Amino acid sequence: MKNKILVTIFIIYICFFSILGILVPDKEFSSGERRKLSEFPKFKFEENWINKVDKYFLDHFVLRDKFRSLKAVYNYNVLNCLDNNGIYLKDGYIFKSNYPTNKSSINNFIEKISKLNSLLNKDNKVYMMIIPDKNYYLESDDFLQIDYNYIYNEVNKLNFNFIEIRDVLKLEDYYETDTHWRQEKLDKVIKQMSKVMNFNYNNISYEKNFFNSFYGVYYGESALNRKPETLVYLTGNIFKGTYVKYLENSNLNTIYNESKLTGMDAYDVFLDGASSFIEITNNQAITNKELVIFRDSFGSSLSPLLVNYYSKITLIDNRYITSDIFKQLITFTNQDVLFMYSTLLINESGSLKG
Repeated sequence: MKNKILVTIFIIYICFFSILGILVPDKEFSSGERRKLSEFPKFKFEENWINKVDKYFLDHFVLRDKFRSLKAVYNYNVLNCLDNNGIYLKDGYIFKSNYPTNKSSINNFIEKISKLNSLLNKDNKVYMMIIPDKNYYLESDDFLQIDYNYIYNEVNKLNFNFIEIRDVLKLEDYYETDTHWRQEKLDKVIKQMSKVMNFNYNNISYEKNFFNSFYGVYYGESALNRKPETLVYLTGNIFKGTYVKYLENSNLNTIYNESKLTGMDAYDVFLDGASSFIEITNNQAITNKELVIFRDSFGSSLSPLLVNYYSKITLIDNRYITSDIFKQLITFTNQDVLFMYSTLLINESGSLKG
């Protein structure tokens, strides 16, 4: 009798969710995971077709997000797992494993940067700044970590003027639910940069602007219900003399794109998010010097804080633009040149273009 009841419940369960799966329309995008969901694949006589079908049904399972959240809570609170699908929790922060150390990726990064360096003029002053991801500030015995010293030692073989910021930053300078650092915490990084790059640091007064509904990329990946964070972006008189030119967005000419605050990723408020080539000019800068920054997304929030020190800043994100294209947009003369990348990108550098 007991077995019959269990079988009946199982059949009802399968039928109920099968009917719901037919009636509920498919979603195109997962806001929690920030990715496009799979479409039902066209039939082909190939082994991979059934795998695509399986992925489709996993992506569109009814109440999928609720089950993801339930699984995460069960793993963390009942099984006492240290992680759930590579996501770790500690002291209110969400971390994602980037282990192991990818030596081939690090070599690829060095090769790509060496190629970029070969495009520069002999009068360019060249600097390198590696931005540690927030996993660096975990205790060494918390979780498996990449070999940060190996990354720094290998990249330092490029023999650029190196800007060391590991001891300047702390875990609290990063968002709890996101990969990135907080712009309002970066003045000390600017001060550290000034010591190596030889510009006169000024303690600039900024106005803080608050967005209280920020959910970082790890929020969706963790599948946990958490309160949103506050994202702060800095404005002030120093920006009144700036004009920004974007290669992809000719309608925007400001440091911040506030329409992005209510989009998929509020961090894109900084310099319009994924932008391949940007020019920032400032007629109020204290010098006539120019700066070229090769960077990843961490540079979006830091670069605006440099407009006081350079009359023109050119940002190049070579994940989205090749050297053949940006060579047509810029002439290297006697600018300062800063290579500024996070350890996350260096350890997974396949997105960098030549």
